[in-house]
Amino acid sequence: MAAIKNSKALAALTHAALALPGVAAAEVQTDYLYSFYQEKDTPGSQTSSGQSVERYQIHSHMFRAVMPMGENTLGANLTYETMSGASPWWVQPDTNGKPVNVMSGASIRDERVDLQGTWSLPIEPFQAAFSLGYSAEDDYEALNGGAELELRDDERGLTWTGGLGYSDDQLKPEHGTSSPNVIDSESKSTLTLYGGAAMVLNAATVVQANINYQRGDGFLSDPYKLAWIGGSTVADSRPDGRQSWALSGKLRHHLASSNAAIHVDYRYFHDDWEIDAHTLEVAWHQVLPDQWRITPALRWYSQSQAFFYAPYYQAARSDGFASSDYRLSPYGAVSARLDVSKALENLALGAGVEWYDADGSYALKSVDVANPGLVEYLSFQARITYRF
Repeated sequence: MAAIKNSKALAALTHAALALPGVAAAEVQTDYLYSFYQEKDTPGSQTSSGQSVERYQIHSHMFRAVMPMGENTLGANLTYETMSGASPWWVQPDTNGKPVNVMSGASIRDERVDLQGTWSLPIEPFQAAFSLGYSAEDDYEALNGGAELELRDDERGLTWTGGLGYSDDQLKPEHGTSSPNVIDSESKSTLTLYGGAAMVLNAATVVQANINYQRGDGFLSDPYKLAWIGGSTVADSRPDGRQSWALSGKLRHHLASSNAAIHVDYRYFHDDWEIDAHTLEVAWHQVLPDQWRITPALRWYSQSQAFFYAPYYQAARSDGFASSDYRLSPYGAVSARLDVSKALENLALGAGVEWYDADGSYALKSVDVANPGLVEYLSFQARITYRF
């Protein structure tokens, strides 16, 4: 399951990186993107064995094609990923009560294939888009679909959007050295509703606001993780439902004197597991001579913890929940990204690198005990787009 979540995060980066400048979708367009993701080793000071342990490494290949057919547009995305490495299995106290990781075996290997299809068409007065996708790993299958409507009001400079998505996921965890007693199979579903509006304030400035609601039902625990309670381990156990809300705002401002644009994004997240999170990102898009573009960006993130989370437990909770997953812990994170692209007549090339570091010291509020499983990673993307 750690591989699943990490690969989804990388997939989001991959999709974003394919938005290249200077390439229109008026003709057939094809894209290829390669991504490499490497987590920093967990040091011996944070493991129960006292030995440094390698963490996840992900190689991702994405192929995309977009084809206009009259007023319709068809698109297809194919992603293939390979994942390997170790991840935190559970957290326990050392002799001084300090939380340390017990790591899974480093022999974890997995592959993921994801296929997504899209179809957009005018349905007056809207522009509509529909999607259908299938994703499979050795221990995981997901079928998803979605629909979106867009309404433009050119007189007021407004664009309204709204949509929904649904995913049905089937889990069939593998039994191994690090997971001898996992469940045989489970399922979960996710419903997403969203809406937003973008407004052109003037020739140089656009603002956008969005609201997102998501509901998850079914098996929401991690079948590969354990929790330490009073000297013994139990299976990771979380509520079988989760509702979340997110509000986001975006500002895009063009600076004609510098031939550049500044992008500012903010997002607030809240769920009924009592996690509150803030994300702030600032990016500078600098256009250079000969169709070059360079984009440095900085992002800050902070979240509170889930109500049932603890690094480890001295006694069982009365509700039976238990999870020491670092993704449910209180922490903050900073990241820095640099992207470079070059647009040619029918071709566009691009590459980017990102460094990310999660730590309790970056959090909005003080974190008394940081989870030893927090991630530091480096990722790299290289891409090519061709239209004909």
